[in-house]
Amino acid sequence: MAALSHWTLEGAAIPQQASGSPLAFQEPCSAVSTMDPDPQAGVQVGMRVVRGVDWKWGQQDGGEGGVGTVVELGRHGSPSTPDRTVVVQWDHGTRTNYRAGYQGAHDLLLYDNAQIGVRHPNIICDCCKKHGLRGMRWKCRICFDYDLCTQCYMHNKHDLAHAFERYETAHSRP
Repeated sequence: MAALSHWTLEGAAIPQQASGSPLAFQEPCSAVSTMDPDPQAGVQVGMRVVRGVDWKWGQQDGGEGGVGTVVELGRHGSPSTPDRTVVVQWDHGTRTNYRAGYQGAHDLLLYDNAQIGVRHPNIICDCCKKHGLRGMRWKCRICFDYDLCTQCYMHNKHDLAHAFERYETAHSRP
């Protein structure tokens, strides 16, 4: 909600339990992660995230299931927000930096923030077998024709070394 890397934040995967169902985000938000050479490529300010596979920051997110918003992207040469990091404003109030590929770690996953009512009518989740996925669709970039619903993606139901593409609408492109 593809750690910001299992998430290559671009649709990668990345997952933990989130009420919407994860940026390298498994995108790990990183959305991207052991996946995309540039896990932060698809990360944007405004994306909603949850803790990911490399999370080691205790309750900074307000506890498992806590949701936050990416408010700043790391920049090359910045001492406070280095490249391959992001700043997240958590809904419960704290604001902190997290790894989005920095030191090979992905602390975040992309949260399903697809528009309400979005449906992928001809897609079946290859894990739970739901037909007509609702919300975001997560397509494995490694395996042929392998798709997950957000809930299965957020619960790491596929190889965590694989990058995913995120589709927010039935007609969107990764």
